[in-house]
Formats: sequence, structure tokens, C-alpha cells
Amino acid sequence: MKKTIDSQLAKLIFKDIGKYKLTMGLLLLNVIFAIAVVHWAQLNRQMVIQQDVLLQQRDDIDLRWRHLLLEQRSLAEHSRVENIARNRLGMNRPTTDEEVVVTLP
Repeated sequence: MKKTIDSQLAKLIFKDIGKYKLTMGLLLLNVIFAIAVVHWAQLNRQMVIQQDVLLQQRDDIDLRWRHLLLEQRSLAEHSRVENIARNRLGMNRPTTDEEVVVTLP
């Protein structure tokens, strides 16, 4: 008796599915589109996170570049270069007697 009830139930279910094909198709399409929306939202989140990481890296590189420019300017100051030339290399400014003028023919 159990088998006859199961087979009758199965027939009834397939009959209803056949009767409501359009509704079932639309339901299936709805589920597929919902999964697609979730997938694209996740991809969008991942891209935004990656963009934030890249922007942070750009800001770090920009900050390092500014520090390097400041260091370069401080190392190239005239007074510093003159001080190193005088103290480390023993160089002095020539006097007017020591100056030699070279003229080209």
C-alpha cells in the first residue's frame, strides 16, 4: 500500500510540475539570477579591497619619495658641500694670487 501511495504522490507532483511549468521556470531563473548577483557583489568587494591596498601602497611610495627629495636637498646644500670640502678634503677657496685665468685662442 505504501508503494501505491508513493507512486500516486509522485504522479501528482509531476502533474503539478507540468501544470506550472512557467512558474517553475521563472522560479529557477530567479534563483539563478540571485546567485549571479551574490557572485558579482563578492567580486566587486574583492576589487574594492584590492583597490584600497593599491592606493595605500601608492601613498606609501609617495611618502618615501618626498622623504628622499628632502634628504637629497639637505645633502646638496652649498654650505654642507663647502664644509665637507674644507674639512675632509682639505680644500680652500683660492686667493686672488692663486687664481689662474685660462683664455682660449
